[in-house]
This record gives sequence, C-alpha cells and structure tokens, in this order.
Amino acid sequence: FVAVAETLKVSGTAVSAAIAADNVVVALYFAMLFSISSPGEEGDKAATEEVLSASEDPGMTISDPESVDNASSSFSLPSLALAACVSSVLVTAGGLLSKLLLPAGTSALPLTSVLTVVSATIFPTFFSKIRDAGNALGILFIQLFFAASGAAGSIGLVLKKAPSLFAFSALQIGIHFAFLNLVGRKLFRLEPRELYLASNANVGGPTTAAAMAQAKEWKRLVLPALLIGILGYATATAIALALGPILLRLPTIS
Repeated sequence: FVAVAETLKVSGTAVSAAIAADNVVVALYFAMLFSISSPGEEGDKAATEEVLSASEDPGMTISDPESVDNASSSFSLPSLALAACVSSVLVTAGGLLSKLLLPAGTSALPLTSVLTVVSATIFPTFFSKIRDAGNALGILFIQLFFAASGAAGSIGLVLKKAPSLFAFSALQIGIHFAFLNLVGRKLFRLEPRELYLASNANVGGPTTAAAMAQAKEWKRLVLPALLIGILGYATATAIALALGPILLRLPTIS
C-alpha cells in the first residue's frame, strides 16, 4: 500500500489517515475471523480414523500423532538462538535484494517470504531442526504484531478524522466477506477454514494468514496461506499501479 501510494504521489496526510482506518477495520475483521473459525488440524475426522486403525495394529506403537514429523525437530536454547539468527539473516537478505531488484519503496516482505520458502525447500533437513523454535518465535512476534496493529488504531479518532475512509474500508471488507460465503461456500462448497484463511491472506497478506493458520493449528495450511498471500501481493500491487493513473484522471465530486 505504501509503495503504491508513494508511486502515485498520494499526500502523507491521506496515507496516514488511510493506514489508521485500515488498522481499525482490519483489526476488527481479524477478530471476527478468529472468533468464527474453529481450531484444530483440518481433516481431524480422517486423522482420528487413521490413528484408531493404526492402534489396532499390534505391531505399531503410537506415542505422538506427529511423531514422524517431529522426529528431527527439537526445542532448545541453541535451536532458539539458531532460529533467531537464521530469521535475521533471511530478513536482512530479503531487504537487500528488494533494494537491488525491486522498485524504490517496495516492501521487502514478499521477497523475504519467497526467500524463506525457497531456503526451506532447498535445505529441508536443516530447517526441520529449528522448526519448533521458529514456530515459537513466529507466534510470539505475530501476536506482538496484532497487538501493535490494534494499538495503532482508534475508532473514535478515525471516525473523527477520516470517516469516509473508514466507511469505504468497511464496505470493501463487507462485500468481500459476503462474496466469499456466497460463492466459496454455496457454489464451490469449500471448507470454512480454507475460506477464512484465504480471506485473511487477501485482507492482511501472507504473514497474518500464516499466523492465523499457526494459531488455529492448521499446520497443513500454513505454507498455502503464505504462498497465496505472496501471490496477492505480486498481482494486486501491479494491478493497483496500473489502475492508479486511470482512477486519478476520473472527475471527482467536491
């Protein structure tokens, strides 16, 4: 958003007001998504049936539903320090590459996310060793992010300073949520948790969507949430930059 605003030379006052309105509306919307979505891994029924059938096999011992995935993952002080170090390196590398490869003012978040996914794909054994520590750090900092987002917005201040932006942002999300339920659930019959996560990625981006998947323990949906959020950044930013000059030429009502 900031990159598009800078490219279109939107005034700083308008950008600040829009960010404040967006913070309030998005914080309320995320609270609603969290309240209406159920925690727990998707496919719980199928997973339970698999565990029950496996428990009937006398040759198999079940001590942990994710014993295979967690076999090489551990949580310790060294792994916590290593996870913090690796994340710092990835964020720094993403910021440097964004300055070199992307237009000025573009957020480093999309490229940093891509760099992280690519690194984890190329070196799965190494990243599996710091997975638990990385998840713990990620949940901690994303909760701080949610708290900061909520603290940055004041409903009374936004309604006083930028009521039209607040109304427009709320209307956008309202139409989005209605379309999501009518088309996604009624027409395509998608699972509610998939729709809510896609909505989070659409409204908040890859970090908030992945954080929601983690918080709700939808572990199989963490990576898809991250990728669809990155796809949204890549496509929506280009579309906004293309439509911006056209919309600025339209007559305004004073």
